[in-house]
Amino acid sequence: MQVDVSANVQYGQNQIARFTDQLMAGPMSQGGDSGSAVLDVNNQLVGLLFAGSDQSTIINRIENVFSTLGVTV
Repeated sequence: MQVDVSANVQYGQNQIARFTDQLMAGPMSQGGDSGSAVLDVNNQLVGLLFAGSDQSTIINRIENVFSTLGVTV
């Protein structure tokens, strides 16, 4: 898994959003998996899956998700 990744994600027609401080894994997701919790080998929550292709999967760091939503655990 790569850390501190920046990724351009296409959505809609000719729309691109840039995401920074992301995690990137291999091709472990399929359509409809967005919003899935991503766990590490110790079953600890590390991120929220939000984009993928046949080459890679992009994951929001869970700390950033919680911070943005104002959530504490």
